Amino acid sequence: MRKLIGHSFFFAGIFAVMLLFFLALCPLYLWSGDLSAKGSESSRLFGATYMTMNNPYYQVLDSQLRLEIEAKGDILLTRDAAMSQTRQNEEIADLIEAGVRAIFLTPVEWNSEEVKKGLEIANESGIPVIIVDAPVHDADLAACSVLSDNYYAGVLCAEHLLSVRDSAKIILLEHITARSGTERIQGFLDTLADHEGFEILASGESDGQIENAMPVIEELLRQNPDADTVMALNDPSALGALAAIQGAGLSGQMLVYGIDGSPEAKTLVNDRLMTATCAQFPCEIAKAAAVQAYQAVNGGCTQHEVFIPVELLTAENVDKYGTDGWQ
Repeated sequence: MRKLIGHSFFFAGIFAVMLLFFLALCPLYLWSGDLSAKGSESSRLFGATYMTMNNPYYQVLDSQLRLEIEAKGDILLTRDAAMSQTRQNEEIADLIEAGVRAIFLTPVEWNSEEVKKGLEIANESGIPVIIVDAPVHDADLAACSVLSDNYYAGVLCAEHLLSVRDSAKIILLEHITARSGTERIQGFLDTLADHEGFEILASGESDGQIENAMPVIEELLRQNPDADTVMALNDPSALGALAAIQGAGLSGQMLVYGIDGSPEAKTLVNDRLMTATCAQFPCEIAKAAAVQAYQAVNGGCTQHEVFIPVELLTAENVDKYGTDGWQ
């Protein structure tokens, strides 16, 4: 087995690489679409606002969504809420003012007056909203929700843990304001509930961000030195956990689960440095969301919820989709 220390350059540089990648893409996402919007008066405008673009998953989803929209001669304007529901509501209002026909929304918050306010802004303007990836409590205010089977992703991680261990002392990495994150963790917990010996020692809030997860796991490992498993709500937080585990000198001694199926996580799974990642399919989500958006614009969605299946990837099957890109 290749030692985690052999990948220390990966962990040491991961923050800088992700930041530089994000900064390079940011101008493209925030205003290249606006410039192209001036190019064709016959094109229809669509808008998208995500909880964050500081996550490659949303960059891939948005790129595929743009391909689907532009293939029909239309234009997608993309916004980054940067983990602020207030900012996202402002973006919704701005997109409506720009003349979009529909809005793709990955909400920052699951159930709050702020997120409801954003949906009501669109409703009052007659603009259909397609919820993408992370559900909202007031889903009746949206035309359709296109989601991964987030609960089952947690189930699959727990089932794998049960298959390789008779017991475990577990730390959870959560994102409690995002329903997708809480559903994954709940699926994991429910699956373990009737099995003795599987103990939750602690949980920490990461917002699904690598830079948040690393210090959280560092502290939780100090408080719980007997922990042997980390269940992370997504791959960025799992990567932060792995960096903290390496820093604590525990490389190879802990199981680490993530959810996304990102290229970075798949590479680490392939090298047996990460236990598993439950793959989402962002391109399939984008394709389904585009279909629903055009239906909404042209008379109404035929489905109120669309669920895209997930698949657990381990060292035994990660080559199915390759490690150099998203599935």
